Amino acid sequence: MKTTAKGFNFWLLVQFFIFLAFLFPRPLVAQGTLNALSIDSGGTVVGYVSQGVGWSFVPTSDLLVTGISSTAPQVDFWLGTNQNIASYNYSGPYQNGQFVFASGAPTNFQAVSSLLLSAGQTYFISTQQPNFAASVNTFLYALNSGGSVFGPKSFSLSPFISQFASYNFSSSGQWSPTTTPPDNSSYVVLGPNFQFQAVPEPTSFEFTLLVVGGLFFQRRAASIFFHVRQTP
Repeated sequence: MKTTAKGFNFWLLVQFFIFLAFLFPRPLVAQGTLNALSIDSGGTVVGYVSQGVGWSFVPTSDLLVTGISSTAPQVDFWLGTNQNIASYNYSGPYQNGQFVFASGAPTNFQAVSSLLLSAGQTYFISTQQPNFAASVNTFLYALNSGGSVFGPKSFSLSPFISQFASYNFSSSGQWSPTTTPPDNSSYVVLGPNFQFQAVPEPTSFEFTLLVVGGLFFQRRAASIFFHVRQTP
């Protein structure tokens, strides 16, 4: 049967979609929703910053951000220190507790449009008042400290969060380590937090299917093209 150029294009398109099925064998499936930072309940050490506050981290797996909490209305995600990749409005409440001096950081999370964070990249998350118009209340937590009556309560990192550090964030876009206390990797000044779902990596079987599908598509395309060229 004579193969026309139109027929060639049709079969090439069909095989291209088959290849896409190999390339994306399943959707991005969640492994459950997790908190980036988990904090102890109850009141902790309270303060404020005149501009903004946030923290940096490196995901150990691809993460899909699904929710945020914050002590101020605006929450931003940054790739590196200066590339804004998402900005969200958080409607509150901005603390957990009725009175600020006997409260902690908010623990309610507001759903947001999803944001994919890639493993191995350095990200920052910040919170501030719109246009830095007012100060932001903050809540101090110590990493895996166990907490104390008069000191900061404890917080822990998700296993999917690494290279954590806490920062102040200025209206000029500058990040500076929180000065009190000086160790900004053992303490966090909240500030913002987020929830996420870990995106599973492709299995070895799926990767094999991808390679085989790519080779098959390449050979079939070359074969059909050669056949069209040879058909009088």
